Amino acid sequence: MTITASKPGTSPAIPSRGPGVLNKAIAVLVMLVGASLVVITLVSNLFAVGPAFENLIVDFRPALTQSSIDTARADIAGLSAVQQEFTTKLAPALSQQLQMTPTQFNDFVAQKFPAVAAGMGALPVAVPTFNGLINTLDKQRPLFASADAIPTKNLPATTVPWALFGAGFLVFLIGLLMLRSPKAAGAAAIVVGLLLLVAPVALSLPAKAADADQLNANLKPVYTQALVTNATGALQTIGAMGNEMQTTMLPALATQLKMTPQQLQTFLASNFPATAQALQTMPASMQRFNGLVKVFDKNLANYNTLKPVGLARLILVLMVAGGLVAGLGALTVLKGRRI
Repeated sequence: MTITASKPGTSPAIPSRGPGVLNKAIAVLVMLVGASLVVITLVSNLFAVGPAFENLIVDFRPALTQSSIDTARADIAGLSAVQQEFTTKLAPALSQQLQMTPTQFNDFVAQKFPAVAAGMGALPVAVPTFNGLINTLDKQRPLFASADAIPTKNLPATTVPWALFGAGFLVFLIGLLMLRSPKAAGAAAIVVGLLLLVAPVALSLPAKAADADQLNANLKPVYTQALVTNATGALQTIGAMGNEMQTTMLPALATQLKMTPQQLQTFLASNFPATAQALQTMPASMQRFNGLVKVFDKNLANYNTLKPVGLARLILVLMVAGGLVAGLGALTVLKGRRI
C-alpha cells in the first residue's frame, strides 16, 4: 500500500461547491418568478377577464362618441321639455278647453289614459337619472379611450392574459435551463427580463392600466343591477306614454274638441312646440335609450367579472418580475466570467 504524503504547508484539494450552489439558487429563483406569473394569471381569472374587458369595450365604444353623447343630451332635453310643457301649459289649456278644473283634468287623464299619467309621473325622476348617467359616461370618455388601447389600439385585450401566461412559462423554462447551462440561460434571462421591464413602458401600459382602474372605480357606484332594472322600467313607462298619447289620447281629445287630427297637430305645433316635437322624435329617442340600456344590461356580467381586478397592479408585478429576472440573469453571467 502506497501512501503519498502531501507537501509541507499544503492540504488536500477539496472541490468548491459555492458556484454550483449559487447557480442552483438563482435558477430556482427564476423558476419561482416564472411560476408566480403563471399562477397570478390563473388566480386573477385573467382568461375570463380579458374577453370580458374586450367585449365591454367594444359594446360601449359607439355609445361614448361625442356624437352619441350630444344626441343623448338632446333626447333628455326633449323629454324634460315635454314634462314641463305638459304640466305648466298643455294640461291647463286642455282643461280649460274641456271646461274642467285642473284637478278634474288630471283625474280624467289618469282614468282614460293611465300610461300618459304614469309617464308624466315618471319623467321628473327619469330625466335627472338619465342626465346623470350621460354626464357620468361623458366624464369617462378620456379614461375609456385610454383603456380602449390596452395593450395597443390594434391588439385586443384578450392578448394580455396569454402574454402574461406565456411570459411566466418562458421565464420558468429559462430558470430550468440555468441548471444545465447557466451562462446561456443567464443571457436569455437578461433579454427576456429587460423585455418584460421595458415593453410595458414602451406601450404606456402603466398609464393605460391606471386609467382602466380609475374607470372601473368611477363606474362602481352606478353600474349595478338596480341601474339596469330601474332604467328598463322607466323606459317602458315613458315609451308606453308616448304610444298612448299618439294613438289614443290625442285622437280622443281631437274628437272632444271637435277638431280633426290635422287641426289638433297644427294647434299643438303652434302653441305647444315641445310636445309636438316630442311626438315626432320620441320613438327614435326611446330606441336609442333602449339600445344604451341593453348595452349596460348585456355587459353587467362582464363588468362584474373584471371589477375586482387591478390592472395597474398586474402591470407593476410584471415589470418587477422582469427586473428581477434580468438582474438574476446578469448575476449568473458575471459569475460565470469570474470562474
